[in-house]
Amino acid sequence: MPDAFGGRTLLVASGKGGVGTSVVASLAAIAAAERGERTLLVDATEAGGSLHHLFGLRPAASLWSLADHHTQPADVAIAIDDRLSLVAGGTSGSAAVPATDHERRSAITKLVYLFEYYDSVIIDGGSRLDTIAAVLELADPALLVVTSADRLALAANYALVKSTRARRAESVVAVIANRHGESVAADACEYLAGACAHFLGRTIEVVGSIPDDPCLQAAVGAGMTVRDALDGSPAADAMRGALARVLPPVSPPAGAPRAPMAMAGASLPPLPLPFSRRWS
Repeated sequence: MPDAFGGRTLLVASGKGGVGTSVVASLAAIAAAERGERTLLVDATEAGGSLHHLFGLRPAASLWSLADHHTQPADVAIAIDDRLSLVAGGTSGSAAVPATDHERRSAITKLVYLFEYYDSVIIDGGSRLDTIAAVLELADPALLVVTSADRLALAANYALVKSTRARRAESVVAVIANRHGESVAADACEYLAGACAHFLGRTIEVVGSIPDDPCLQAAVGAGMTVRDALDGSPAADAMRGALARVLPPVSPPAGAPRAPMAMAGASLPPLPLPFSRRWS
């Protein structure tokens, strides 16, 4: 069953760092797995990479390990449970930050080979434009823009939508506000959506808001995994509602491929490497 965005892959990103894309992406992936969907959560951030910390994992490889031609896609997928898997980001294990756009796009091209084994794919793209551009062009996801209500974040996200429109005009874009009450969040999202509609001719769907959740933040800060800290969390409840609008529930088709944890060590066909292009 196709979703409202015409696909099962969602890129969570922002024009400004520090607005919480990692938490939003992790909550979205957990919500999808709760619905019974085989879900892949991908950390596409290039510096530290935080998603494995949120789930209490110590990965031996990351997404960027795929830039090495010896590393296969199944080698980087970590099974958290029977419905949720993670591909870590940053410099996990022996991975290095991509030195060139060619390496970045090579790794993402190989990553896409995993998608057919999952019902939903959630990608944390962070705020680096090179990475966001590569994911949009190679994985063809819908884009969920995470914003706060401050003017800098709104301006940066307007620029992100503008750049997305210039590079991939057909991409569907939605916006969600993080760490705000409903009134402030609604004003911020409507402001951004209105500016994009007026100046860019681009329609953006507002899919809700994630309230500030001090208990969740304190629990994670104290060392609990994000899944263990979700009981009674208003942020998790809000993300479940938002995900229903972004990626409606889907029933896995009969005879669908098995999850890739069973594929570790399997050989894959040669992978074409994309031409190097930058987002300027």
